Amino acid sequence: MTDLGTLGGSYSHASGINDAGQVVGISNAENGQLHAFITGPNGVGMTDLGTLGGDWSYASGINDIGQVVGESYTENGQLHAFITGPGGAGMTDLGTLGGDFSGARGINDAGHVVGVSATDAGLTHVFITGPDGVGVTDLGSVVPDFTFFGASAINNRGQLAAIVPEPEMYAMLSLGLGLIGFLARGRATA
Repeated sequence: MTDLGTLGGSYSHASGINDAGQVVGISNAENGQLHAFITGPNGVGMTDLGTLGGDWSYASGINDIGQVVGESYTENGQLHAFITGPGGAGMTDLGTLGGDFSGARGINDAGHVVGVSATDAGLTHVFITGPDGVGVTDLGSVVPDFTFFGASAINNRGQLAAIVPEPEMYAMLSLGLGLIGFLARGRATA
């Protein structure tokens, strides 16, 4: 076990590692701000990845060439997903699906990113990007008639680890809503 240290403060938390042993996560700096970090191979040395203009960022995943994904506050206070270049260089805003927030959760070696984003209708949807984080796409438009609650990882074959409700959950939800509707209708006529 190796102590990765901090960015100058008293706290750090690791959230991802690649095959070279580069670690990503969040740490506080001397000024108390929490920022995303990346280490060198085998967890040596911690580098602040900065932010998208705000005062907070978090790294959630890293691929084998060192591209990092996560989320950061922007200058206008919105939370947006980001991707970096190889070795954690530069931070690029991935934008949203039309809403006011997004967060990247996983990345594969081609740079396909998965995460969640608000839509312009205020709903939270799962997104996927093309290689190197290009083109944020609502996964619901790729796999219609399927509900995803979140995506946390993508492998090199393009398979996702996502939260998908069980069919029994839909049945219980429908039954529960039907019962509530029945009770409400009964009270309205009494």
